[in-house]
Amino acid sequence: MKKLALIPVLVLTLLVAVASATGDKHFTSEDALALKTLGAPQFSPDGKRLAYTVSEWDRKEDRRVSHIYLVTTDGSKTIKLTNGEKGENAPQWSPDGTRIAFLADRSVNNSGGAQLWLIPADGGEAEKLTSEENGVQSFRWSPDSKQIAFITRDTPKDKEAREKKKKDKFDTITVDRDLNYSHLWTINIESKDKKRLTEGEFSVQTPQWSPDGKWLAYAASKAAAQESIFTDISNDRDSDIFVISATGGAARKLTTNPSADANPQWSPDGKWIAYVANTDSWASKADVMLIDVNGGTPKNLTASFIESAGSGLTWSPDGKTLYFSSGVGMYNHVYSLPVAGGTVSNVTSGKLNYGQFDLSADGKRLAYTLNDSRTPDNIWVSTLGQNDAKRLTQVNPQISDFAIAETEVIKWKGTDNFDIEGLLLKPLGYQAGRKYPLILQIHGGPYGKFSDTFNARNQIWAANGYAVLMPNPRGSTGYGNKFTVANLNDWGGKDFQDIMAGVDAVIARGLADADKCVVMGGSYGGFMTFWTVSQTDRFKAAIGHAAISDWYSFHGQSDIPGLMEYGFKGNSWEVPENYRRWSPMTYVSKVKTPLMITHGERDQRVNIQQGEQYYRALKKRGVEVVFYRYPREGHGIQEPNHVIDLTTRQLEWFDTHLGIKREKAGELKAAGASGMK
Repeated sequence: MKKLALIPVLVLTLLVAVASATGDKHFTSEDALALKTLGAPQFSPDGKRLAYTVSEWDRKEDRRVSHIYLVTTDGSKTIKLTNGEKGENAPQWSPDGTRIAFLADRSVNNSGGAQLWLIPADGGEAEKLTSEENGVQSFRWSPDSKQIAFITRDTPKDKEAREKKKKDKFDTITVDRDLNYSHLWTINIESKDKKRLTEGEFSVQTPQWSPDGKWLAYAASKAAAQESIFTDISNDRDSDIFVISATGGAARKLTTNPSADANPQWSPDGKWIAYVANTDSWASKADVMLIDVNGGTPKNLTASFIESAGSGLTWSPDGKTLYFSSGVGMYNHVYSLPVAGGTVSNVTSGKLNYGQFDLSADGKRLAYTLNDSRTPDNIWVSTLGQNDAKRLTQVNPQISDFAIAETEVIKWKGTDNFDIEGLLLKPLGYQAGRKYPLILQIHGGPYGKFSDTFNARNQIWAANGYAVLMPNPRGSTGYGNKFTVANLNDWGGKDFQDIMAGVDAVIARGLADADKCVVMGGSYGGFMTFWTVSQTDRFKAAIGHAAISDWYSFHGQSDIPGLMEYGFKGNSWEVPENYRRWSPMTYVSKVKTPLMITHGERDQRVNIQQGEQYYRALKKRGVEVVFYRYPREGHGIQEPNHVIDLTTRQLEWFDTHLGIKREKAGELKAAGASGMK
């Protein structure tokens, strides 16, 4: 395969030019919420335009709303294509380029869910295509632009009887019974005639048409939904690839991997399907696989690649190359892979983060979202093999009005001589030789990571005089699978030691004041926060969001019990000693650190009872503790007014316990905490 020239030399220059134009304003939560976010860049079939979404804060309705935009690939013209009150998502060009399909909920009382809509590509009135009772989850145009395949969740067959029972209050729910599954349908664009293609006790994901339009490939798992009750989504970790005729009939199963096979993509000649597979259910490396459409033994194309592959998996038009994105270390890049076998190569490089991307129909150009530590996402386009990267959007021009704090990637040695990497955000106005209060921020997962990307929340901390350390201890992704699985049955063990070594390293540099260190995290990072204050009293205050306090009870409360079965090597009744050993509740009698606990009342990932029992124990013991519950919120805090409230309280909590006085309290405002897988 011809070696591709790397894209981002010009990109880097332009990003730095934008970042250097910073002003002197300091971020507040309103400023952070006002930042627009980009998504879903997609080339038109003729390659002359891109469709994408822009999400912005609707202050009046206290929510974020996204709309669809179009921009010419030379950057000369941008138009706003949609303007619905509640927004639109997931734009897809019809293969003939005449229309764009999208998802939107335009019902009066939010009763219908997101439906499929069509709008002329040159603008005009949108036409509603579906009226599914449970809305549309995802969709895909047929190659001839005459049909759309879509996925919707089933309506119970005894719906009327259920509604009557509910009205009469004979509405007992039997757990894990009467489950609803998501299935595959097609709809004719002109006649609106629908056809159901799949049925059974499984759910369908990511439908893809064959190039000739005669077949559909999809992934299916045992995952299901049940009204108002969490279900075990561990079932979603075991999915397989199927092929079915576009006119209906029996589906043909292509894969039998006991873990996840997902995201099937047809080769241009229709003879092969590339997909992404995991070898086990939670922390394994994801690889790009290739299988004959008639079945057979799949071939692993990325066995020698250090990290998980397959996000945005895309074929080149000639069928010789596959493209995907992956996060290696602190940065996310686009990679190319020869289908015939060979080495994975960088298409992009540099200290940059390439997000969602799309390949033009002729295979010559790449469109992508791009950011660095000082600049939020914009959409760029470039020619493969050429140094002509061009920024097409500037959705946050106000960023030049703000002072942006410096982020540095640092390294230290963890226990067992492990090489550990992390981000150190320096406070605004940083002066060498001066010591600053330090926030230790712990990521979720545990199989997550911090990336050297623009982070408005942390810019707010820096604007208020804090340094922030964001470590990637063992168990993090981005450093190879051996590193990721190095904390199995050791959650709170050596990963905790890696994190503490990072704190020591920052103090040793003379940047952090050892007497003014605080700690915070959400989800697994919340567990680690609860754990940290049960193991040491070196931190002056702590904040745990959506945190796990007791793994034993959590196994029966969460929608991901399989994560614990994997991480602790067995069920809670089989290896109770493992669950108890690594539970903060086991050591709650040792906690002295003032602790703020925050939790969403509708969190099904980490039940609020996890926060309640830790709070109750600390309250009984006389430890300083506060507990804030957020109505309507799930695992992360999403409602903008809740975000403002939460982060104002966070700043006040840390300031108070570090003895920091401000003329105007509440300067810190930031987004919610990161989540668990």
